[in-house]
Amino acid sequence: MKTSTWIKIIGIICIVFGALGIIEDMFSLLIPLSAGISKEGLPEVLPDMLKWSFRLSFLTLLSNIIYLIAGIFFLIKKPFSLKLIYSALTFSIFCKIVPMLLLRQFSPDSIPGYAMSILNLRGPFIDLVLLIGVFRVSGYYFKSGEELSVLPGEKKKSLTPQLLKTLTFIGLFCVAVPISIFFLWGYAYHSGNNQADRIAIFNSYFPSFLRDAKDITYLSIVICISAIIVSGTGLTISSKLWKWLNIIILVLSILMMLMNLFSLM
Repeated sequence: MKTSTWIKIIGIICIVFGALGIIEDMFSLLIPLSAGISKEGLPEVLPDMLKWSFRLSFLTLLSNIIYLIAGIFFLIKKPFSLKLIYSALTFSIFCKIVPMLLLRQFSPDSIPGYAMSILNLRGPFIDLVLLIGVFRVSGYYFKSGEELSVLPGEKKKSLTPQLLKTLTFIGLFCVAVPISIFFLWGYAYHSGNNQADRIAIFNSYFPSFLRDAKDITYLSIVICISAIIVSGTGLTISSKLWKWLNIIILVLSILMMLMNLFSLM
């Protein structure tokens, strides 16, 4: 894949995750975590934990705002873009790791498995992968398309128009899968009389090993990411019609990924 394509993918991922993080943090700040919960019968440590969690939302909100801005500037290649995205990713890792360490002191029994669970480490892991990706493209980041085209590595990775069109069809198929899952849930929702019936109807559309809501959501996210990568590669095609088709696939993939990520909150 071309260096310019990787730059676009990294920038888009930062924008998407930054926007999603801002939404999540705004909910945490606008809706108090302790709303409607009586303190009677709760562990004494829990109210303090909730206060700390509420305060840490301000820190993560700042981190996600910087994350989003860094993604935008990374795409448009400003002189300070590399330093900004390095700082944003490092700060994001810090803001995800520190809360887990701080909240652990309130007694792990009140928040079982939270502090160092694999699911809570997925954020820092993604940031670390992006950080490595930025480091890999940093040497070619400010080079023009003409300069990149003469690099031996870039020449080997050039794709023919026919292959780019094939990748566009693959991207179209990929984005069709999460869209189909979304419409299947809509059909199941209107077919069932209650939530249990709706879930049963929805699960019946999938094989037995894929009947957990989270598994289906994770599958949709992976497919959306695949569509983003494939359509990002297809943007290099010269034909305007095919380029616009890839843009539509890219937009739909990002929207579907956002919807699936939001459903995991």
